[in-house]
Amino acid sequence: MPRLDERSIASPREPPAGFDPKEAFAGVHWHQSWEVFRGVVTPGLNSVQQLCGRVRLPVDLTGRRVLDIGAWNGGYSFECERRGAAEVVAYSLENPDVTGFNRLKALLGSRVRYVQGSVYTLSPEQVGEFDLILFFGVLYHLRYPLLAIDRIRCVSRGEVLIETHTLTSRHLLRGLFWPLGALSGLAAIFRGTPLWRQYKEYELHAEDQSNWFGPNIKAVIESFETAGFSVQHLGSWDWGARSAFRAVAVPVPSRMRDGTYEGLSTLNAQLTGIQRADADLFRRDGT
Repeated sequence: MPRLDERSIASPREPPAGFDPKEAFAGVHWHQSWEVFRGVVTPGLNSVQQLCGRVRLPVDLTGRRVLDIGAWNGGYSFECERRGAAEVVAYSLENPDVTGFNRLKALLGSRVRYVQGSVYTLSPEQVGEFDLILFFGVLYHLRYPLLAIDRIRCVSRGEVLIETHTLTSRHLLRGLFWPLGALSGLAAIFRGTPLWRQYKEYELHAEDQSNWFGPNIKAVIESFETAGFSVQHLGSWDWGARSAFRAVAVPVPSRMRDGTYEGLSTLNAQLTGIQRADADLFRRDGT
């Protein structure tokens, strides 16, 4: 596995003359800690360099087309550009002026393109297809996670690197019973069973009510497999509460295309991205 402090092929350049980081970073909520210039790091808590090591992001991305879903500050997008990607699309719901993305882009003279959009509406018509997709810290915030995975599959022609919250024994039981789950190692019993644990508001994080579901490792693997990926668990940390995966696009399973309501009716094509003629059972007048 690459060292967590592995450097990218193009090191950060020196800051421009007169650069004031305090002024440059003021007024933005920085989630990500990323080295913009040599020795100048955005004041976030989450290290871009460390996570790049955990997900085994290739040091050399020369020629690749990259999509960064949930880009926020843009640290991973700009890091991929620095590693030689031919094109990088940062894709997120937020206004890039507010998140600091446009500020970093201007400082760097970057060519990364920002698309303000929802993962639920990803389509090749909108953004094309990608050799590499980054999907970091998003899955557990989604009310419709399987739909999001289907949409990711329809724009993937290569691999997806995933980082997400994953269930541990301390998350399985609610209220006063959580210590029982933690002490008993309850999650180990369900290691081979895919589970999606639904959270109430502020249940996972005391200051964030946007967390909907916590999957265990098996659930992440099987959910991506059913959408048309071969999946590898790369590792876990924070006592198992965070995990990384690598998913490689393979043909969409026949079950999805030919054995489910989502696949058999073109009325669902806008959701799944599967394009086909209606089966006889779902044919409509005039089609």
